[in-house]
Amino acid sequence: MSAFPVWGIFRIRQSGFPLSLIIGATLIASCTTMLPAPLPGSARAGRSGVLEERVARTEVLEAERMIEAGDDSGAIPRLLLSLSRYPESEAALDARYLLGVTYRRVGSYKDAMDMFTEYLRLAPKGGRADACSRELEQLTSEYNRKFPTPEKMDAQIALLETKLEAQPEALVYQWELADLLWRRGSYEEAGRLYAGILEGHPEYDRDPVVTRRIERMPNGEYVALTPAEILRRDIERRPLEVINQNAFRSGRDLLTREQRYYVVTGQVLNRSDSVLYGVAANVTIFGFGNVVFDTTTVSIGRMNPGEIRAFSVRFRKFENIENISRYESTVTFQR
Repeated sequence: MSAFPVWGIFRIRQSGFPLSLIIGATLIASCTTMLPAPLPGSARAGRSGVLEERVARTEVLEAERMIEAGDDSGAIPRLLLSLSRYPESEAALDARYLLGVTYRRVGSYKDAMDMFTEYLRLAPKGGRADACSRELEQLTSEYNRKFPTPEKMDAQIALLETKLEAQPEALVYQWELADLLWRRGSYEEAGRLYAGILEGHPEYDRDPVVTRRIERMPNGEYVALTPAEILRRDIERRPLEVINQNAFRSGRDLLTREQRYYVVTGQVLNRSDSVLYGVAANVTIFGFGNVVFDTTTVSIGRMNPGEIRAFSVRFRKFENIENISRYESTVTFQR
């Protein structure tokens, strides 16, 4: 049905408006009313997916650079976050592979095997499928050799402790016992053993296994870099996290049918156990070549531990909405 009733035409005609203008307005209103919404699989509906893919790809590439620089503890939480945000993206496949690589490097063999297996399940012919197969084969053999049953590990630990009682200065037994304790999950006990090795043999302070498992603090004490400690440090460094991001176009012009607004939405999560003040979300949209089109800040204010707050930003300062290539959201607070 037309959005402009026929009887309305005659009323306006009596008021002196030209009949051609009245009929034109009626046709525009009718077309606007009857125009169907875009289907979920249409090109317009898929644009937000393309942008999400670009954001996911950027996050994974940043994590890969961290891995190449040896920062495994910093790369793992970034990859896990990207995987939780965009689990269906192409970049999520690379995130799974990179997580497998980093898990193996930090000695978390079971998690590494799970990631490689998941990659092969989702993309058996993917770009890194061959690498995953090789890694999985090597890991399976290495895991069976290094990780016997808990009962066998306990027996090996008891045997090494007996040997160390007889030969307390035997460095090879100290290394083996520290490694077994770490893989068994006794991180603190293993950390104390590694610290003892370094006190007697400071030349091992650059050993990659040691640097991944313990760290010397300014006061001279050693801290075991357990999974819980790595997560605690990451939260301390980045207590706020942007989650559930999305972007879409809105505000279609009635005459030109062009969409006038680019909208970015998301949520801010306080991951810490402290109240944070002056929280703000900074959202920027980019064109090709990382040209900044516009940026704005949304004030969120105080956030309690574990609290989640939503934000939404509408941009319109651009010449052509199709030239927007990606968006970026960061959060700040008063320290």
